[in-house]
Amino acid sequence: MSKQQGKYELLKEDTSLRKKHTYIQGCLLVALCAMSSVAVYATWTMIYRQNLIIPPTLIDIPSLWPERQRHYTEAFQSALAAASPPEVDDDGVAEDGLFTNGTEPDFDVAPPIKEMENERIMPSKFGNFIAASQETTSRRVNGDNGGHKIVCYYTTPAMSGSGRRRRSVRSNLYPDHIDPYLCTHLNVGIAEIVNGTVYINDDLRVVFNHTRQLKKANRELKVLVWVGGAGVGGFSEMVVNHASRKLFIQSLKATLEQYQLDGVDLDWEFPGSGSKNRMHFSQLLHEIRREYQREHRTYILSVAVAAPATIAYLSYDAREINSYADYVNIMTYDYHFYAKEMPQTGFNAPLYRRHDEHAIFGTLNINASVHYWLSQGLAKNKLVIGLPTYGHTFQLVSPFNTRIGAPASSYGRVGMIGFASYSEICWFRRHNIYVHQVYDVEACSPYLYAGTEWISYEDERSLECKANYIKENGFGGAMIFSLNTDDFGEGNDKGVGEFEQSGYNNKKNTTYNV
Repeated sequence: MSKQQGKYELLKEDTSLRKKHTYIQGCLLVALCAMSSVAVYATWTMIYRQNLIIPPTLIDIPSLWPERQRHYTEAFQSALAAASPPEVDDDGVAEDGLFTNGTEPDFDVAPPIKEMENERIMPSKFGNFIAASQETTSRRVNGDNGGHKIVCYYTTPAMSGSGRRRRSVRSNLYPDHIDPYLCTHLNVGIAEIVNGTVYINDDLRVVFNHTRQLKKANRELKVLVWVGGAGVGGFSEMVVNHASRKLFIQSLKATLEQYQLDGVDLDWEFPGSGSKNRMHFSQLLHEIRREYQREHRTYILSVAVAAPATIAYLSYDAREINSYADYVNIMTYDYHFYAKEMPQTGFNAPLYRRHDEHAIFGTLNINASVHYWLSQGLAKNKLVIGLPTYGHTFQLVSPFNTRIGAPASSYGRVGMIGFASYSEICWFRRHNIYVHQVYDVEACSPYLYAGTEWISYEDERSLECKANYIKENGFGGAMIFSLNTDDFGEGNDKGVGEFEQSGYNNKKNTTYNV
């Protein structure tokens, strides 16, 4: 019996060992499932990335964009390499500290130009010198806009000399499609400087004839010729001496008279780091203002200027500009875009800095730029804040890292060289599944992503936030760049003439009611 009992004892099951094996098997199964899920998701993501539905190119990119992109990148890199970063307080405001390591340019120290020439320049009754800016502002379909300007930039579509349209791209905004009550000021261009004079090409000539109809519909609308832009040469040669500036001013007056325009917007991108260009630009503004006054003209003189302090400090004498310009359009956009030197995602036009942005990066936002210009002597009621109707696109390195500041490998596929119109962004959002939209409360800016496509843009909520900022702080108004890149035509949900929800065109500016 003892031998048989021993055999039975040998056959007894070891339950603890079995439980251990079962536990190990379960862990291996869970790990295998997890790895399989990750592999399937990664494979699906790669396939989805390759099969994103990319919108057709609806518009040509503005001709000035590649040049502005190059200039901004160079200026930013120079600032990082040669200058100490600005001190930034908790509100994202840059303090005086841009050039604290001995690299500050040696600008010529001189009294104001009007004192040099022993004369007094009187304000005109137009513009922000203009009484009309507060009392006879454009009559809106939905009521008054509170005395703030809404300055809209408009680039001429391709048209023949006879006015017949040429469709070089899928969507063109023609002047007869513009709501005459949409803007208080319409800057039409781009006019170039050729042989020291204002050059109006055939397309621009046709558009100016059309804008007369807009002014008939809204007699308060001001139409200006937009001279310059990134990549447009001729400024340096034109401002070099009094004789060349006089030639330009005479041609400008002839242009304003011939096409019955209300003034000029000068967009020199950018006067540069040389003190002579900086001073000559101020002299040009002084002489234009003096000529307006001499002939008792009520023409408007406005200026488009860079927003980042790293460029503005070197290019402009803010106090001189404040003395002669009716108002100043600050290009508070293009703070972040893809470049090999800056290969990470970021907002096109953030209102404030984010908590993780420091040093010079903390100055790349609207609030910091506005405070810089105010600190340099620009009057608050002359300060017009720029808002974009386009977005910037990025190609993410990894679809698993979609945060702000994520590494990017290239431009996104939507649009061209990182520039996408609102129509193209709407089209992309509608035609793709799993498009994630995120709104960053800190920056008052949205972005969206799908696969490895990442896009910074503006929406109704962000524009309402920025419009409130303009109104609450008593600034001169908003500048929209541009009507051409807003949602209309083939990229729009509702067809030509109906605008989706960008906040500029929707509901006759109900949202963007500054």
